[in-house]
Amino acid sequence: MSQGRLLVACDFGTTMFRALATEIGPGGQLEVVGCAQEKAEGFHDGDFVNLGTGSRCIARTMRALEADCDIYVTGFTYSICGSHLRSVRATAQVPIGPGPRPIRPADVEEARSRARTMGIPFDHKILTVTPVEFAVDRVRGIVDPVGRVGSQLEMQAHLITGSRSVLHNIENAIETAKYRPLAEEVDVLAAGEALVTGAERDEGAMLVDVGGHATNWAVYRKGAVVASGSVPLGGHHLSNDLAHGLRIPLEEAEKVKRLRGVVLRSLVEAVPVEVLFEEERPEETPGIVAAILEPRFEEILAYVKKDFGDRRELSRLAAGVILTGGGSRCRGSAQLCEEIFDLPSECRWLPPGLRGADRLPKGQWATVVGLSLCVARDTTEAAAVDQHRDGPGLLGRLRGLLKREREAEPAGAAEAKAEAKAEA
Repeated sequence: MSQGRLLVACDFGTTMFRALATEIGPGGQLEVVGCAQEKAEGFHDGDFVNLGTGSRCIARTMRALEADCDIYVTGFTYSICGSHLRSVRATAQVPIGPGPRPIRPADVEEARSRARTMGIPFDHKILTVTPVEFAVDRVRGIVDPVGRVGSQLEMQAHLITGSRSVLHNIENAIETAKYRPLAEEVDVLAAGEALVTGAERDEGAMLVDVGGHATNWAVYRKGAVVASGSVPLGGHHLSNDLAHGLRIPLEEAEKVKRLRGVVLRSLVEAVPVEVLFEEERPEETPGIVAAILEPRFEEILAYVKKDFGDRRELSRLAAGVILTGGGSRCRGSAQLCEEIFDLPSECRWLPPGLRGADRLPKGQWATVVGLSLCVARDTTEAAAVDQHRDGPGLLGRLRGLLKREREAEPAGAAEAKAEAKAEA
């Protein structure tokens, strides 16, 4: 197998670590080459609270990926999540000159740089800067100001910041596992890269990712992220409610939720809620399951709606709500979401047309697929630039990142290493 165009990404989820190896096809599309998943250990609220346990979990995940697709991994792109993330709005102004002139791409980049200088807590780092709206000479609502004549450029930007301590700790855990942290992306933005189409971003859409211990959300409008956030409720709380309501172990409740979960009582035969309190161990029926899960799922969605807060902006999201995440797989999720948000809603878990998707076991793979898409996009753009330069380019320089030496090299490894050195 050619390893020159392979990409490796890992989603550090609240309950599972999922790793994915993909290959960039001739047309720039992705194809799944291999995958692996492990139950998250030493990891809580987006941080490695136990470095030793967490790094061993990373190593197990990557070794499983290596075995699944017969590659050697030295580094990977990874997701960032947790309550340490902050979403803020920044304004940057750039004087164009003493007189009006056409605005250049360099002016937009200057505005982006100035947005990064806004005051944030000293222990935080800016992770993303997304232009939301431009104004030229106080004329607002401009999507792309390049070429427009004016004397002053103003940019409204959406920023996501993260704790420097947490970010360094994640890098430390990856390095302790003997891998290189190549790049990071906020998890909900990675999921959006995979699941939200360009047309939906323009029309306005909300992505709601119901994870294990938290539900992350992002709002898109005019092609850009305008807001994002997280609420500390997720699929684990649904399972926990089932365990208490049915008086069964948590592991069994998780299986019931995954196979027979219903979050909308109107879809099943009604059952008196009093049964949950009168019987020592209520019989598991669709009506009982729905009676337990509906209040919690409704609460999760209501918290997301409240966290966003802007009801007028919410009403402008013509593309509606896109649900994803393991907690959204219960029957009736989209219908209940429509009732809460009063917007069209649907569930999605993978982008359409993903080659090799049948290799993926059932689970939440959207985030790690989105991470791969982000890297593929950046790599393709960089490769186009490198064609006009001397040397092997970015792809050639990245080729060695997926190869890790072993004490006993397989036949032909020495020749491959010599070739990689010549290219680097």
